[in-house]
Amino acid sequence: MTMRGRLETLRVEELALPDIYPRDLTSVIPLRLPLAFLSISKLSTTSLQEWLTRRGISSGGEGQYRRLHGALVARAGRGIVFIESNDEMAEQRFTAAHETAHFLEDHVAPRLKALKAFGETIRPVLDGKRPPTAEESVSSVLNRAPLGVQVHLMARGPTGGISHWDVEEREQRADRLALEIVAPASAARQVLRRVVHPDGTCTMDAAAAALSQHFGLPTNTACSYATMLFREGRSRPRLSETLLGAKR
Repeated sequence: MTMRGRLETLRVEELALPDIYPRDLTSVIPLRLPLAFLSISKLSTTSLQEWLTRRGISSGGEGQYRRLHGALVARAGRGIVFIESNDEMAEQRFTAAHETAHFLEDHVAPRLKALKAFGETIRPVLDGKRPPTAEESVSSVLNRAPLGVQVHLMARGPTGGISHWDVEEREQRADRLALEIVAPASAARQVLRRVVHPDGTCTMDAAAAALSQHFGLPTNTACSYATMLFREGRSRPRLSETLLGAKR
């Protein structure tokens, strides 16, 4: 099967990333997706726009200057992820995962829906090679599909947290999928079992440190992830049942 054909039937779990941590995402993901990674020093909205302009790519620009941790440029089912090379390696790893999540969720998935609804006749529209017809324009499926060049910019707040409920749903979803790419929940719970006491208690510092060290997550992200996993555990009968496998 061609890369295009494989991509258009791909589900996230079928990426089959190796269970080796920390994961070297910039080496592994391009083997499974038409996605390239490029490290740039002092990445910003301005430097990204200059990069695109030099290559004759029109993206509309963003206007105000902003420093970035990462950015995604996608078109016609393929993409490039830009990463700030001066960030710590753990931050770069999470940026790579976050932008990969956006590629899958916000570029590939809508294309698949449009192709399923309209068939191959819609591909030139999705690729920006012809304008949509009136029927295609009013379709709710097509309205969610990216046309032409799609650009996503990743800028995080000073704490680097992942559980900000005031951010848009798309960012929350990308962060959650990024965590699954870097540190799958099933594997993360196994790591937490090592630091949870028999009575089901655990300090947040110990939990965050364990996740950060094992998976190569940024410290603040690991802390937010640990909080999320503990919160999910408390929604069940007992935390120890989730993290320790104990029976009531």
